[in-house]
Amino acid sequence: MEDYSQLEKFIRENYAAICAVAMRFVDKDTAQDITQDVLSKFWENREQYKDVKSLDDFLFVMVKNAALSYLRSRQRENERYKQMEREEAEEQVFHSLVEEETNQLLIHAINLLPAQTAHVMRLALSGYSNKEIALLVNVSVNTVKTLKYGGVRKLREYFESHKF
Repeated sequence: MEDYSQLEKFIRENYAAICAVAMRFVDKDTAQDITQDVLSKFWENREQYKDVKSLDDFLFVMVKNAALSYLRSRQRENERYKQMEREEAEEQVFHSLVEEETNQLLIHAINLLPAQTAHVMRLALSGYSNKEIALLVNVSVNTVKTLKYGGVRKLREYFESHKF
């Protein structure tokens, strides 16, 4: 119990001044966290610090170093996020280029199909259902299915033979 009352006294005597030093470097909430950590570390290791000549100076240096360390870690973290964002943007551009090239290859291959099959394939790729395509092209749903099946088969053969 005596140790607890000494800790309480130690905190009361040093908290405000140490926190004020930390707030020179970081925001209030972070300063409070850093101050708590510094006081806690000091208290836990107080036997090692018996020879310290000026407790105030020592605590000020501890809190300043902790705040600077916090700022450095935040800066490294921000740089990592920026790097990740750049990499994601580069990856997104790469995927867009690959997708565009793939679409161009597909359009070219569709243009090689017979006219009615190509038209049905374009409508299917645009999201139209078989029934909607049948109404637009003025053929039966079964004809649409047959044209799509034949178109997909010919496209598959085209891409297999060209090995892009």
